[in-house]
Amino acid sequence: MPAIWSFDAPAPGQALSPAAVSALLDCASAPPSAARLLRAIDTVVPVEYLSLVNFRRDTPELIEGSSRHPPEGQGRDVVAECFAIYRRSYWRADAVMRLADRVSQRPAREVAVLHCRADELPVAGWRNEIYKRERLTERFTLLHAPARGAVQAIHLYRDERQGLFRPDEIQRLLGLAPLLRQAHQAALNADGVAADREAQLALSQQRLARLVPALSPREAEVVARIAHGLSADGIAAALDVAPSTVVTLRKRAYAKLAEAGLPADRLRLARWLG
Repeated sequence: MPAIWSFDAPAPGQALSPAAVSALLDCASAPPSAARLLRAIDTVVPVEYLSLVNFRRDTPELIEGSSRHPPEGQGRDVVAECFAIYRRSYWRADAVMRLADRVSQRPAREVAVLHCRADELPVAGWRNEIYKRERLTERFTLLHAPARGAVQAIHLYRDERQGLFRPDEIQRLLGLAPLLRQAHQAALNADGVAADREAQLALSQQRLARLVPALSPREAEVVARIAHGLSADGIAAALDVAPSTVVTLRKRAYAKLAEAGLPADRLRLARWLG
């Protein structure tokens, strides 16, 4: 039988290495990334593949996958290939579906863990078409609900090169699980904040283009970001241009704003575009 755990805090005495802490902070400070999560986990226990899965209307959807080693053959995406087979034929037989339903009703801070070896899978076709074909030995799944009713899973896969998880490795993964949930939650929040900022910037740029048609698209991008509090260096990084280019664009844009009788400093621009 697959093993299932559920908890909301790391076990006492589970110390992480500086590399693991740094990798978790990297995960938390940027939008969700399967590659970043895989690097963080790899500092604690090596795994071959990682997939991020969302459960929408009780149906699993692949968000992104990552591999520890480059796939054999150009353009081959092992995670996507296996998920397509799983989604077509086997997901309804997966114990993770029942666990996801349970997690969806639990507090957002809780994480549930499901550990399943290949020989424990309930359907022979599932074992043969995915696990035997790719020489996978087992799956370790972490589930949490970023919001009530919304569940995401982080699936970790070992292959024959790495063998089965040892008992001490399972304990390290269990100790990591709540911290990994927190890092993933922070990344999801960062992604939402970034998306909201991009939407606000797009609205500001549309308004500028409508009211000051003399502005070039690049000048409108700069002015919108000034209004939202970005520095010249921050704008340069966001637009992938030199800071001196931002200064030049700002100077041209302010001249055009002045000709149109509109504010030409950050605070008044913020009020005007807010």
